[in-house]
Amino acid sequence: MKTITFFIFSICVFLYSNYMSFDHYGKDGVFISKLHVHSQSKGIWNSLIKLTFDHGDYTSDIYLEGSGIDEMAMFRDRGKILSYENGYYTLYSDLQILQQAKVINLKEAELYTRLLFASKQKVSHTNKIIYEDKNIFILEIGKNKQIHMFIRQH
Repeated sequence: MKTITFFIFSICVFLYSNYMSFDHYGKDGVFISKLHVHSQSKGIWNSLIKLTFDHGDYTSDIYLEGSGIDEMAMFRDRGKILSYENGYYTLYSDLQILQQAKVINLKEAELYTRLLFASKQKVSHTNKIIYEDKNIFILEIGKNKQIHMFIRQH
């Protein structure tokens, strides 16, 4: 009887710790990142990312407009946080196109075409946490090491 009680208690502790670890790197809530790029080689770009965490799962709505495309493009990224170790998050990502834009300048459309390419693949990738507190976190995203600051929305 003591063995069964201990076994049930162990399972409860394991499930609770698993739930709490998702809370740590899930940061449940809604976060916003706005980015403005003005570059001679990449043109002028504005992006807005609305990121929602829910116990290790996330949904990210990405709005992108710039001088390389004719109108605003919209993407949705749904995924799961697979692990967190020493400031690095490993994510599973499924990026989908919600609204496609027409490329009018291929040289300046690199940011957009990179997202289009990523939408054709379901991948795992690692992002680095540069800074985090309760309401703000700064990420270094992907192989190109783009820096984004996300602010909690209340």
